[in-house]
Amino acid sequence: MDSSQTAETLSMERICERYRQLYGGAIYDVLESLGYPDQVLSPEIVPMAPDMKLAGPAFTMKGTPTTERDEVGRMTRMKMVCDMTYPCIEVRDRGTPYNVALYGELSATSARAHGAVGALVDGGTRDTTHLIAMGFPVFARYRTPVEAFGRYMMLKCQVPVSISGGLKDTVEVKPGDFIFGDLDGVMVIPKDLIIQVLTECERIIGLENQARMDFARGDDPTEVFKRYRRL
Repeated sequence: MDSSQTAETLSMERICERYRQLYGGAIYDVLESLGYPDQVLSPEIVPMAPDMKLAGPAFTMKGTPTTERDEVGRMTRMKMVCDMTYPCIEVRDRGTPYNVALYGELSATSARAHGAVGALVDGGTRDTTHLIAMGFPVFARYRTPVEAFGRYMMLKCQVPVSISGGLKDTVEVKPGDFIFGDLDGVMVIPKDLIIQVLTECERIIGLENQARMDFARGDDPTEVFKRYRRL
């Protein structure tokens, strides 16, 4: 890795750290104010544990239904994880109408070893107890013990994928878009807005912290709202 790549990695690592200090409501409000109200994902997509957060650029995986049980092809497709770079969020699209586990402990272990700091799965997971014990943030729509092999397979990585949306049917996720998720939901921040959304959220949260102290002190609520108008 050359010096410029190192600087980029450290920069994104710091960006992720700063995003983890934020919360979903502030991020949504900023996205909406910028004309992006539909970037929230389905409310069915939830964390495996309440304290989990997602913050990182998307590494996308596109899947499809299958009836094949091709072990050689499966091993080849599993190697796509080697293209990940730290830090990233593995994003798997729905890929299949069947209720199968698209993600599990071994998927998470391999992804983390190759640079992933979390996973977003528009489908099912299994090995829930192990995933929680790992402390690896995973957000998914449901849990099931059903094995995906022979029912679902990965096709390609780092292509645009569609994930179930909250205010519209689907939200497109492109490689490098920023994924943020907490207990209130998951949002997709377009790549070219990552810094703008971050800095505006930090500004707003700073005002909210000041307003919170004024409310707690017993100041007139209407005066506090006027004092700390966001715009």
